[in-house]
Amino acid sequence: MAWGLVGLALGLPWLMGALWVRGGWRGAAAGVWPLALGYGYVLGLLVLTLLLRAQAAMGFPLNLIGPMLMLALAALAGGWWVWRRTRYAGGGEPAASGWREQPVWQRVLFALLLAWLGWRLAGLAQEIWWRPLYPWDAWTTWTVRPRVWSELRTLAPFVDPQSWLADTTGSVYTIEAWTYPYAVPLLALWPTLAFGAWNETAANLPWFGAALALGFGFYGQARLWGASALTALVFTWLLLSLPVLDTHVALAGYADLWMAVVFSLAAIAFFQWLRDGDRRQGLLALPLALACPLVKLEGTVWLVMFVPALLMVRLRGRPLWTLAGLGVVLGLGWWSVGGVAFSLPGLGEFRLTPELFQAPYLGQFRLGYRGTWEPVLKNFFALANWHLLWYLALAAAVTAVPGIRAERWRRVMAVFVASCLLLLFVLFFLTDAQRWAEQYTSINRVFLHFVPALLFWIVTVFVSPAPAVDRGRSTAGEHLSV
Repeated sequence: MAWGLVGLALGLPWLMGALWVRGGWRGAAAGVWPLALGYGYVLGLLVLTLLLRAQAAMGFPLNLIGPMLMLALAALAGGWWVWRRTRYAGGGEPAASGWREQPVWQRVLFALLLAWLGWRLAGLAQEIWWRPLYPWDAWTTWTVRPRVWSELRTLAPFVDPQSWLADTTGSVYTIEAWTYPYAVPLLALWPTLAFGAWNETAANLPWFGAALALGFGFYGQARLWGASALTALVFTWLLLSLPVLDTHVALAGYADLWMAVVFSLAAIAFFQWLRDGDRRQGLLALPLALACPLVKLEGTVWLVMFVPALLMVRLRGRPLWTLAGLGVVLGLGWWSVGGVAFSLPGLGEFRLTPELFQAPYLGQFRLGYRGTWEPVLKNFFALANWHLLWYLALAAAVTAVPGIRAERWRRVMAVFVASCLLLLFVLFFLTDAQRWAEQYTSINRVFLHFVPALLFWIVTVFVSPAPAVDRGRSTAGEHLSV
Protein backbone atom coordinates (compact mmCIF):
# COMPACT_ATOMS: atom_id res chain seq x y z
CA MET A 1 0.00 0.00 0.00
CA ALA A 2 2.79 2.42 0.95
CA TRP A 3 4.67 1.87 -2.29
CA GLY A 4 1.46 2.26 -4.25
CA LEU A 5 1.00 5.68 -2.69
CA VAL A 6 4.60 6.55 -3.57
CA GLY A 7 3.94 5.61 -7.20
CA LEU A 8 0.76 7.69 -7.20
CA ALA A 9 2.54 10.64 -5.58
CA LEU A 10 5.20 10.65 -8.29
CA GLY A 11 2.90 9.70 -11.15
CA LEU A 12 0.19 12.31 -10.61
CA PRO A 13 2.39 15.42 -11.02
CA TRP A 14 4.03 13.71 -14.00
CA LEU A 15 0.63 13.07 -15.59
CA MET A 16 -0.52 16.61 -14.88
CA GLY A 17 2.59 18.18 -16.38
CA ALA A 18 2.60 15.87 -19.41
CA LEU A 19 -1.03 16.64 -20.25
CA TRP A 20 -0.54 20.38 -20.07
CA VAL A 21 2.60 20.24 -22.21
CA ARG A 22 0.91 17.91 -24.72
CA GLY A 23 -2.00 20.31 -24.99
CA GLY A 24 0.28 22.83 -26.59
CA TRP A 25 0.47 20.74 -29.77
CA ARG A 26 -2.76 20.32 -31.71
CA GLY A 27 -1.46 17.69 -34.13
CA ALA A 28 0.48 14.46 -33.63
CA ALA A 29 3.87 15.70 -34.77
CA ALA A 30 6.83 13.36 -34.33
CA GLY A 31 8.28 13.59 -30.84
CA VAL A 32 5.39 15.41 -29.16
CA TRP A 33 4.49 12.71 -26.64
CA PRO A 34 8.10 12.00 -25.57
CA LEU A 35 8.61 15.75 -25.22
CA ALA A 36 5.44 16.02 -23.11
CA LEU A 37 6.57 13.16 -20.86
CA GLY A 38 10.02 14.66 -20.36
CA TYR A 39 9.11 18.28 -19.80
CA GLY A 40 5.89 17.34 -18.00
CA TYR A 41 7.73 15.40 -15.30
CA VAL A 42 10.06 18.26 -14.49
CA LEU A 43 7.42 20.99 -14.62
CA GLY A 44 4.95 18.87 -12.65
CA LEU A 45 7.39 18.24 -9.82
CA LEU A 46 8.47 21.87 -9.74
CA VAL A 47 4.81 22.85 -9.36
CA LEU A 48 4.57 20.28 -6.58
CA THR A 49 7.39 21.94 -4.63
CA LEU A 50 5.51 25.24 -4.83
CA LEU A 51 2.35 23.53 -3.54
CA LEU A 52 4.27 22.09 -0.57
CA ARG A 53 5.69 25.50 0.26
CA ALA A 54 2.23 27.05 0.01
CA GLN A 55 0.83 24.33 2.28
CA ALA A 56 3.48 25.06 4.89
CA ALA A 57 3.08 28.84 4.55
CA MET A 58 -0.64 28.54 5.33
CA GLY A 59 0.15 26.69 8.56
CA PHE A 60 -1.04 23.23 7.53
CA PRO A 61 1.01 20.12 8.38
CA LEU A 62 2.75 18.57 5.41
CA ASN A 63 0.62 15.81 3.90
CA LEU A 64 -0.55 14.36 0.60
CA ILE A 65 -4.15 15.53 0.63
CA GLY A 66 -3.88 19.18 -0.36
CA PRO A 67 -1.21 18.88 -3.07
CA MET A 68 -2.72 15.69 -4.51
CA LEU A 69 -6.14 17.29 -4.75
CA MET A 70 -4.74 20.31 -6.57
CA LEU A 71 -2.71 18.10 -8.90
CA ALA A 72 -5.70 15.88 -9.65
CA LEU A 73 -7.84 18.89 -10.57
CA ALA A 74 -5.05 20.27 -12.75
CA ALA A 75 -4.62 16.86 -14.42
CA LEU A 76 -8.34 16.68 -15.20
CA ALA A 77 -8.22 20.19 -16.69
CA GLY A 78 -5.13 19.23 -18.70
CA GLY A 79 -6.80 16.07 -19.99
CA TRP A 80 -9.84 18.05 -21.08
CA TRP A 81 -7.60 20.54 -22.87
CA VAL A 82 -5.71 17.78 -24.70
CA TRP A 83 -9.01 16.24 -25.77
CA ARG A 84 -10.29 19.57 -27.08
CA ARG A 85 -7.02 20.36 -28.84
CA THR A 86 -6.58 16.98 -30.52
CA ARG A 87 -10.22 16.13 -31.27
CA TYR A 88 -10.30 18.26 -34.41
CA ALA A 89 -6.57 18.37 -35.06
CA GLY A 90 -5.58 19.13 -38.58
CA GLY A 91 -3.35 21.33 -40.64
CA GLY A 92 -0.27 23.25 -39.64
CA GLU A 93 1.74 20.30 -38.31
CA PRO A 94 2.85 17.12 -40.04
CA ALA A 95 1.84 13.86 -38.44
CA ALA A 96 4.48 11.55 -37.02
CA SER A 97 6.02 9.24 -39.58
CA GLY A 98 4.84 5.64 -39.35
CA TRP A 99 7.02 2.96 -37.83
CA ARG A 100 6.47 0.61 -40.78
CA GLU A 101 7.71 3.23 -43.22
CA GLN A 102 11.25 2.98 -41.83
CA PRO A 103 13.75 0.57 -43.45
CA VAL A 104 14.04 -2.79 -41.73
CA TRP A 105 17.65 -2.26 -40.67
CA GLN A 106 16.72 1.04 -38.97
CA ARG A 107 13.87 -0.60 -37.09
CA VAL A 108 16.14 -3.44 -35.95
CA LEU A 109 18.88 -1.04 -34.82
CA PHE A 110 16.32 1.18 -33.10
CA ALA A 111 14.94 -1.83 -31.18
CA LEU A 112 18.44 -2.94 -30.16
CA LEU A 113 19.39 0.54 -28.93
CA LEU A 114 16.11 0.85 -27.08
CA ALA A 115 16.67 -2.51 -25.40
CA TRP A 116 20.22 -1.45 -24.48
CA LEU A 117 18.90 1.75 -22.91
CA GLY A 118 16.16 -0.16 -21.11
CA TRP A 119 18.69 -2.60 -19.69
CA ARG A 120 20.92 0.26 -18.54
CA LEU A 121 18.06 2.14 -16.92
CA ALA A 122 16.89 -1.04 -15.22
CA GLY A 123 20.34 -1.41 -13.66
CA LEU A 124 20.25 2.17 -12.43
CA ALA A 125 16.78 1.60 -10.96
CA GLN A 126 18.12 -1.39 -9.04
CA GLU A 127 20.97 0.71 -7.66
CA ILE A 128 18.46 3.23 -6.33
CA TRP A 129 16.18 0.52 -4.95
CA TRP A 130 18.84 -1.48 -3.14
CA ARG A 131 21.53 1.01 -2.15
CA PRO A 132 21.02 3.13 0.98
CA LEU A 133 21.75 6.84 0.86
CA TYR A 134 25.41 7.02 -0.14
CA PRO A 135 26.77 10.31 -1.57
CA TRP A 136 28.55 12.56 0.89
CA ASP A 137 26.78 15.76 -0.17
CA ALA A 138 23.45 14.02 0.32
CA TRP A 139 24.35 13.25 3.94
CA THR A 140 25.56 16.73 4.75
CA THR A 141 23.42 18.98 2.56
CA TRP A 142 20.55 17.81 0.41
CA THR A 143 18.72 15.16 2.49
CA VAL A 144 19.25 16.53 6.00
CA ARG A 145 16.34 18.93 5.61
CA PRO A 146 13.87 16.46 4.04
CA ARG A 147 14.70 13.94 6.81
CA VAL A 148 13.86 16.53 9.47
CA TRP A 149 10.77 17.73 7.62
CA SER A 150 9.57 14.16 7.10
CA GLU A 151 9.77 13.45 10.83
CA LEU A 152 8.17 16.75 11.92
CA ARG A 153 5.69 17.11 9.02
CA THR A 154 6.56 20.79 8.79
CA LEU A 155 9.20 22.88 7.02
CA ALA A 156 11.29 23.53 10.13
CA PRO A 157 13.65 26.47 9.48
CA PHE A 158 17.38 25.96 8.95
CA VAL A 159 19.46 28.94 10.04
CA ASP A 160 23.10 29.93 10.31
CA PRO A 161 25.15 28.32 13.13
CA GLN A 162 25.22 31.50 15.23
CA SER A 163 21.44 31.80 15.21
CA TRP A 164 21.10 28.11 15.99
CA LEU A 165 23.41 28.43 19.00
CA ALA A 166 21.48 31.47 20.22
CA ASP A 167 18.07 29.75 19.89
CA THR A 168 16.57 28.42 23.12
CA THR A 169 13.40 26.86 21.70
CA GLY A 170 14.92 23.89 19.92
CA SER A 171 12.68 24.59 16.92
CA VAL A 172 15.40 25.58 14.45
CA TYR A 173 18.12 23.52 12.81
CA THR A 174 21.38 24.21 11.05
CA ILE A 175 23.67 22.77 8.41
CA GLU A 176 26.70 24.25 6.73
CA ALA A 177 24.73 24.81 3.51
CA TRP A 178 21.74 26.37 5.27
CA THR A 179 21.27 28.95 2.47
CA TYR A 180 20.78 26.38 -0.29
CA PRO A 181 17.42 26.43 -2.16
CA TYR A 182 14.48 24.29 -1.10
CA ALA A 183 13.42 22.67 -4.38
CA VAL A 184 15.67 19.58 -4.32
CA PRO A 185 15.04 18.79 -0.61
CA LEU A 186 11.30 19.10 -1.25
CA LEU A 187 11.60 16.66 -4.17
CA ALA A 188 13.20 14.14 -1.79
CA LEU A 189 10.58 14.85 0.88
CA TRP A 190 7.46 14.31 -1.25
CA PRO A 191 7.64 10.52 -1.80
CA THR A 192 8.48 9.96 1.88
CA LEU A 193 5.26 11.76 2.81
CA ALA A 194 3.46 9.23 0.61
CA PHE A 195 5.37 6.33 2.18
CA GLY A 196 4.33 7.48 5.65
CA ALA A 197 7.83 7.68 7.14
CA TRP A 198 11.37 8.47 6.12
CA ASN A 199 12.61 5.96 3.56
CA GLU A 200 15.81 6.47 1.61
CA THR A 201 14.69 4.49 -1.42
CA ALA A 202 11.52 6.54 -1.70
CA ALA A 203 13.49 9.77 -1.26
CA ASN A 204 15.82 8.79 -4.12
CA LEU A 205 13.19 7.68 -6.64
CA PRO A 206 12.68 11.19 -8.12
CA TRP A 207 16.29 11.05 -9.35
CA PHE A 208 15.50 8.05 -11.52
CA GLY A 209 12.49 9.94 -12.87
CA ALA A 210 14.77 12.88 -13.66
CA ALA A 211 16.94 10.64 -15.86
CA LEU A 212 13.85 9.32 -17.65
CA ALA A 213 12.56 12.87 -18.12
CA LEU A 214 15.87 14.01 -19.59
CA GLY A 215 15.84 11.11 -22.04
CA PHE A 216 12.21 11.63 -23.09
CA GLY A 217 12.62 15.39 -23.41
CA PHE A 218 15.86 15.13 -25.37
CA TYR A 219 14.47 12.51 -27.76
CA GLY A 220 11.23 14.41 -28.32
CA GLN A 221 13.02 17.67 -29.05
CA ALA A 222 15.42 15.93 -31.43
CA ARG A 223 12.42 14.53 -33.35
CA LEU A 224 10.77 17.94 -33.47
CA TRP A 225 14.03 19.37 -34.73
CA GLY A 226 13.90 17.04 -37.70
CA ALA A 227 15.98 14.01 -36.68
CA SER A 228 14.76 10.58 -37.72
CA ALA A 229 13.65 8.20 -34.99
CA LEU A 230 16.93 6.30 -35.18
CA THR A 231 19.12 9.40 -35.18
CA ALA A 232 17.23 10.89 -32.23
CA LEU A 233 17.60 7.64 -30.30
CA VAL A 234 21.32 7.41 -31.07
CA PHE A 235 21.93 10.86 -29.56
CA THR A 236 19.65 10.03 -26.62
CA TRP A 237 21.67 6.86 -26.09
CA LEU A 238 24.88 8.94 -26.18
CA LEU A 239 23.43 11.18 -23.49
CA LEU A 240 22.05 8.53 -21.14
CA SER A 241 25.16 6.37 -21.38
CA LEU A 242 27.52 9.10 -20.12
CA PRO A 243 29.29 7.66 -17.04
CA VAL A 244 29.12 10.92 -15.07
CA LEU A 245 25.38 11.26 -15.63
CA ASP A 246 24.72 7.61 -14.78
CA THR A 247 26.73 8.00 -11.58
CA HIS A 248 24.48 10.83 -10.46
CA VAL A 249 21.46 8.64 -11.08
CA ALA A 250 22.80 5.53 -9.33
CA LEU A 251 24.18 7.54 -6.39
CA ALA A 252 21.07 9.66 -6.03
CA GLY A 253 21.09 12.56 -3.62
CA TYR A 254 23.13 15.27 -5.32
CA ALA A 255 21.41 18.29 -6.84
CA ASP A 256 23.62 18.34 -9.94
CA LEU A 257 21.42 15.93 -11.91
CA TRP A 258 18.42 18.20 -11.32
CA MET A 259 20.47 21.23 -12.30
CA ALA A 260 21.47 19.51 -15.54
CA VAL A 261 17.89 18.48 -16.33
CA VAL A 262 16.26 21.84 -15.57
CA PHE A 263 18.88 24.04 -17.23
CA SER A 264 19.46 21.85 -20.28
CA LEU A 265 15.77 21.27 -21.04
CA ALA A 266 15.33 25.04 -20.80
CA ALA A 267 18.25 25.60 -23.17
CA ILE A 268 16.99 23.00 -25.66
CA ALA A 269 13.54 24.61 -25.80
CA PHE A 270 15.31 27.97 -26.17
CA PHE A 271 17.21 26.61 -29.19
CA GLN A 272 13.94 25.53 -30.78
CA TRP A 273 12.44 28.96 -30.14
CA LEU A 274 15.47 30.63 -31.70
CA ARG A 275 15.02 28.60 -34.87
CA ASP A 276 11.43 29.51 -35.71
CA GLY A 277 10.00 31.58 -32.87
CA ASP A 278 7.65 28.80 -31.71
CA ARG A 279 5.83 30.34 -28.72
CA ARG A 280 5.22 26.92 -27.21
CA GLN A 281 8.94 26.29 -26.98
CA GLY A 282 9.42 29.72 -25.47
CA LEU A 283 6.77 28.93 -22.86
CA LEU A 284 8.66 25.73 -22.00
CA ALA A 285 12.01 27.48 -21.79
CA LEU A 286 10.87 30.41 -19.63
CA PRO A 287 9.66 28.63 -16.45
CA LEU A 288 12.51 26.13 -16.53
CA ALA A 289 15.11 28.89 -16.92
CA LEU A 290 13.53 30.86 -14.07
CA ALA A 291 13.53 27.70 -11.93
CA CYS A 292 17.32 27.30 -12.17
CA PRO A 293 18.00 29.43 -9.05
CA LEU A 294 15.46 27.30 -7.15
CA VAL A 295 17.56 24.18 -7.76
CA LYS A 296 21.07 25.35 -6.84
CA LEU A 297 22.67 28.66 -5.96
CA GLU A 298 24.73 28.58 -9.14
CA GLY A 299 21.47 28.28 -11.03
CA THR A 300 21.36 32.08 -10.92
CA VAL A 301 24.58 32.16 -12.92
CA TRP A 302 23.21 29.64 -15.43
CA LEU A 303 20.09 31.79 -15.78
CA VAL A 304 22.28 34.76 -16.72
CA MET A 305 23.71 32.72 -19.62
CA PHE A 306 20.49 33.34 -21.54
CA VAL A 307 21.05 37.12 -21.47
CA PRO A 308 23.76 37.48 -24.17
CA ALA A 309 21.75 35.36 -26.63
CA LEU A 310 18.53 37.26 -25.88
CA LEU A 311 20.31 40.58 -26.41
CA MET A 312 21.51 39.31 -29.76
CA VAL A 313 17.94 38.30 -30.63
CA ARG A 314 16.56 41.74 -29.89
CA LEU A 315 19.45 43.83 -31.16
CA ARG A 316 21.33 43.83 -34.42
CA GLY A 317 23.48 46.14 -36.48
CA ARG A 318 24.34 49.49 -34.89
CA PRO A 319 22.45 48.97 -31.58
CA LEU A 320 24.24 45.67 -31.01
CA TRP A 321 27.65 47.14 -31.73
CA THR A 322 26.83 50.17 -29.59
CA LEU A 323 25.95 47.92 -26.66
CA ALA A 324 29.15 45.90 -27.18
CA GLY A 325 31.20 49.12 -27.24
CA LEU A 326 29.48 50.35 -24.09
CA GLY A 327 30.33 47.06 -22.41
CA VAL A 328 34.00 47.48 -23.33
CA VAL A 329 34.03 51.06 -22.00
CA LEU A 330 32.40 50.01 -18.74
CA GLY A 331 34.87 47.15 -18.41
CA LEU A 332 37.83 49.48 -18.87
CA GLY A 333 36.33 51.91 -16.37
CA TRP A 334 35.79 49.12 -13.87
CA TRP A 335 39.40 48.04 -14.26
CA SER A 336 40.79 51.58 -13.92
CA VAL A 337 38.96 52.30 -10.64
CA GLY A 338 39.87 48.96 -9.13
CA GLY A 339 36.45 47.34 -9.23
CA VAL A 340 33.13 47.90 -7.52
CA ALA A 341 31.62 46.98 -4.16
CA PHE A 342 28.13 47.53 -2.78
CA SER A 343 25.61 45.95 -0.42
CA LEU A 344 22.26 44.50 -1.38
CA PRO A 345 19.58 44.96 1.31
CA GLY A 346 18.67 41.65 2.87
CA LEU A 347 21.37 39.77 0.96
CA GLY A 348 24.84 41.04 1.72
CA GLU A 349 27.90 42.50 0.08
CA PHE A 350 28.70 42.21 -3.60
CA ARG A 351 32.30 42.83 -4.61
CA LEU A 352 33.97 42.56 -8.01
CA THR A 353 37.57 43.68 -8.35
CA PRO A 354 40.43 42.52 -10.60
CA GLU A 355 41.58 40.35 -7.67
CA LEU A 356 38.34 39.21 -6.03
CA PHE A 357 34.75 38.19 -6.75
CA GLN A 358 32.25 37.99 -3.90
CA ALA A 359 28.49 37.53 -4.12
CA PRO A 360 25.84 36.78 -1.51
CA TYR A 361 25.41 33.02 -1.01
CA LEU A 362 27.77 32.14 -3.87
CA GLY A 363 30.84 32.88 -1.78
CA GLN A 364 34.19 34.48 -2.39
CA PHE A 365 36.64 33.65 -5.19
CA ARG A 366 40.09 35.11 -5.71
CA LEU A 367 40.70 36.00 -9.35
CA GLY A 368 43.82 35.38 -11.37
CA TYR A 369 44.84 33.10 -14.20
CA ARG A 370 45.64 29.53 -13.21
CA GLY A 371 47.15 28.01 -16.33
CA THR A 372 46.79 24.34 -15.45
CA TRP A 373 45.27 22.64 -18.48
CA GLU A 374 46.46 19.11 -17.75
CA PRO A 375 43.65 18.01 -15.37
CA VAL A 376 40.98 19.54 -17.62
CA LEU A 377 42.27 17.86 -20.76
CA LYS A 378 42.76 14.58 -18.92
CA ASN A 379 39.20 14.68 -17.58
CA PHE A 380 37.71 15.34 -20.99
CA PHE A 381 39.91 13.39 -23.39
CA ALA A 382 41.67 10.61 -21.45
CA LEU A 383 39.52 9.45 -18.54
CA ALA A 384 36.29 7.52 -18.98
CA ASN A 385 33.99 10.14 -17.43
CA TRP A 386 32.61 11.37 -20.75
CA HIS A 387 33.40 8.58 -23.21
CA LEU A 388 34.11 10.33 -26.55
CA LEU A 389 31.75 13.29 -26.04
CA TRP A 390 34.38 16.00 -26.21
CA TYR A 391 35.93 14.60 -29.38
CA LEU A 392 32.46 14.81 -30.92
CA ALA A 393 32.12 18.37 -29.62
CA LEU A 394 35.36 19.38 -31.32
CA ALA A 395 34.17 17.87 -34.60
CA ALA A 396 30.86 19.71 -34.25
CA ALA A 397 32.61 23.02 -33.59
CA VAL A 398 34.53 22.71 -36.87
CA THR A 399 31.46 21.54 -38.80
CA ALA A 400 29.33 24.37 -37.42
CA VAL A 401 31.39 27.21 -38.90
CA PRO A 402 29.69 27.43 -42.34
CA GLY A 403 26.20 27.33 -40.81
CA ILE A 404 27.08 30.02 -38.27
CA ARG A 405 28.13 32.30 -41.08
CA ALA A 406 25.01 31.57 -43.14
CA GLU A 407 22.13 31.68 -40.63
CA ARG A 408 21.64 34.18 -37.84
CA TRP A 409 19.78 31.86 -35.48
CA ARG A 410 22.77 29.53 -35.60
CA ARG A 411 24.99 32.46 -34.59
CA VAL A 412 22.75 33.14 -31.61
CA MET A 413 22.95 29.48 -30.58
CA ALA A 414 26.73 29.66 -30.89
CA VAL A 415 26.75 32.76 -28.66
CA PHE A 416 24.77 30.84 -26.02
CA VAL A 417 27.13 27.86 -26.14
CA ALA A 418 30.19 30.13 -26.13
CA SER A 419 28.81 32.06 -23.14
CA CYS A 420 28.45 28.84 -21.16
CA LEU A 421 31.93 27.67 -22.09
CA LEU A 422 33.37 31.08 -21.22
CA LEU A 423 31.67 30.91 -17.82
CA LEU A 424 33.23 27.50 -17.17
CA PHE A 425 36.64 28.77 -18.35
CA VAL A 426 36.45 31.71 -15.94
CA LEU A 427 35.42 29.40 -13.10
CA PHE A 428 38.16 26.82 -13.58
CA PHE A 429 40.99 29.01 -14.85
CA LEU A 430 40.49 32.42 -13.24
CA THR A 431 39.24 31.53 -9.75
CA ASP A 432 40.11 29.31 -6.79
CA ALA A 433 37.86 26.65 -8.30
CA GLN A 434 40.89 25.54 -10.30
CA ARG A 435 41.59 23.19 -7.39
CA TRP A 436 38.32 21.39 -8.18
CA ALA A 437 39.84 20.47 -11.53
CA GLU A 438 43.19 19.53 -10.02
CA GLN A 439 41.45 17.27 -7.51
CA TYR A 440 39.23 15.71 -10.21
CA THR A 441 36.10 16.50 -8.20
CA SER A 442 33.55 19.19 -9.02
CA ILE A 443 34.80 19.89 -12.53
CA ASN A 444 32.74 17.00 -13.89
CA ARG A 445 29.70 17.83 -11.76
CA VAL A 446 29.63 21.45 -12.92
CA PHE A 447 30.12 20.58 -16.59
CA LEU A 448 27.29 18.06 -16.27
CA HIS A 449 24.85 20.99 -15.86
CA PHE A 450 25.65 22.11 -19.40
CA VAL A 451 26.43 18.87 -21.24
CA PRO A 452 22.88 17.82 -22.31
CA ALA A 453 22.37 21.26 -23.86
CA LEU A 454 25.76 21.00 -25.56
CA LEU A 455 24.86 17.59 -26.98
CA PHE A 456 21.61 18.95 -28.38
CA TRP A 457 23.56 21.78 -30.00
CA ILE A 458 25.68 19.06 -31.61
CA VAL A 459 22.43 17.53 -32.90
CA THR A 460 21.54 20.87 -34.52
CA VAL A 461 24.94 20.93 -36.24
CA PHE A 462 24.71 17.48 -37.81
CA VAL A 463 20.92 17.25 -38.37
CA SER A 464 19.18 19.60 -40.79
CA PRO A 465 16.11 21.25 -39.22
CA ALA A 466 12.67 20.24 -40.38
CA PRO A 467 10.85 22.73 -42.62
CA ALA A 468 9.15 25.45 -40.61
CA VAL A 469 5.38 25.06 -40.24
CA ASP A 470 2.72 27.25 -38.71
CA ARG A 471 3.50 26.80 -35.03
CA GLY A 472 2.21 30.04 -33.62
CA ARG A 473 5.41 31.80 -34.46
CA SER A 474 6.49 34.84 -32.52
CA THR A 475 8.29 37.76 -34.09
CA ALA A 476 11.59 36.30 -32.88
CA GLY A 477 11.41 33.58 -35.52
CA GLU A 478 10.93 36.10 -38.29
CA HIS A 479 13.60 38.33 -36.81
CA LEU A 480 16.22 35.60 -36.84
CA SER A 481 15.33 34.18 -40.22
CA VAL A 482 17.00 37.02 -42.06
